[in-house]
Amino acid sequence: MDEMRRNVNEEFDKRQAELGDLSGASERILKGAFAARDTRGGNRMQFAAGIAAVLIGAVVIATFVYIRAGTHSIPAGPPRSTSPTHLTQPLDVPDSTPVILYHDPANSDQIDGITWDGRNSGRVGQGGAPGGTSNPAGSLYSTAADIRDRTGTVVGPLADKSPNALHVFWADDEFHYCQVVRSGEDGITSPGLLQLVLPGRPPSNIARIGTFAPASQNRPPPIVVACSVENDRAVVYAGSKGGLTVQDWVVQLSTGRILWTHSIDLPTPPSGVGIAATRDGRFVAESILSATQSAATIYGPDGSAVTDLASSSVAAFSWDGSLAVTLPNSGAPVRLIRWRDGSIVWTGPANANFRTARAEPGGGRIAVGLTVNNPADDIEERLVNLYVVSTDGKLSWELSNLNLN
Repeated sequence: MDEMRRNVNEEFDKRQAELGDLSGASERILKGAFAARDTRGGNRMQFAAGIAAVLIGAVVIATFVYIRAGTHSIPAGPPRSTSPTHLTQPLDVPDSTPVILYHDPANSDQIDGITWDGRNSGRVGQGGAPGGTSNPAGSLYSTAADIRDRTGTVVGPLADKSPNALHVFWADDEFHYCQVVRSGEDGITSPGLLQLVLPGRPPSNIARIGTFAPASQNRPPPIVVACSVENDRAVVYAGSKGGLTVQDWVVQLSTGRILWTHSIDLPTPPSGVGIAATRDGRFVAESILSATQSAATIYGPDGSAVTDLASSSVAAFSWDGSLAVTLPNSGAPVRLIRWRDGSIVWTGPANANFRTARAEPGGGRIAVGLTVNNPADDIEERLVNLYVVSTDGKLSWELSNLNLN
């Protein structure tokens, strides 16, 4: 037990400085954990997944998709495994049409977009090389310094550019975003400050949430997993390395009032915790992964338990919150389920790991990004397949050979 706890803490410390905007965080931790498993012996695949799960909430954020090769349109008919090529023509769809944004394969600074039916794609704008996040509809995206619209025009600066902050978690109204920033000096421990930001305007301070360690320690900040202007809620969580605990908060954005909060003590041997929330913050899933199995509890608007999911963790929800992306135990495939009754809607391919998911705004589709197990090399390790699945479980279309940064 002591050795396992040391392994967790060593890998946690080693990866903290790499977290930056937190995109790809779970993959980096998994890679390090697998390496530790190989050098120290023993089968710790499930345990490594548990370590990574503590950052599930951050990974679920809609990061840009990096594309390697393929074609730029997907014809009607049965799903086909394709990937967009370098695009030169502007995206020609109404601003009200939701799209998925990604980095162009030939120029990582160029942002391209593809509609949720997979049939229209085009160039969107520049400024994507450092990475960033798009709002759910893909009508605004962040760069390392600013917020831009679908033409690439700057609409305002980033409200916070500190390296130890998760800059942008977009709200469900498509215009605002939430962030948690340090309230004190970099060299001291200080509370986090939850803010609501409208690009181009000063941030609105909402509430003090979680704790920032001194910047020299390179520890992860509190993380936003839901920001709902429409439902007046935000969901934030933060981990504590020393006690191996995680706390989550549901906050009313208009008043800063804590609607409810939970403190989650990890069982022994050391394990991971994943926090995921519906886009409106009404339902929050707390998943605990031990060395041998996973379990999740979904809590309702008042913080009371609604349902338990045995033998699986929750990674993401559909836009209306009725479906959940779950990660079963023992290497079983990723599933899309109706979480209230547990019925399975879609099962992903075998030998694939969950990387990311995003929900279609106002629609029923959900895009699930999976990586292959046991990649042959570093290049293959970064490749994912993006499966776009409808509420009835039909695979609408698939993009293969995606490189997630």
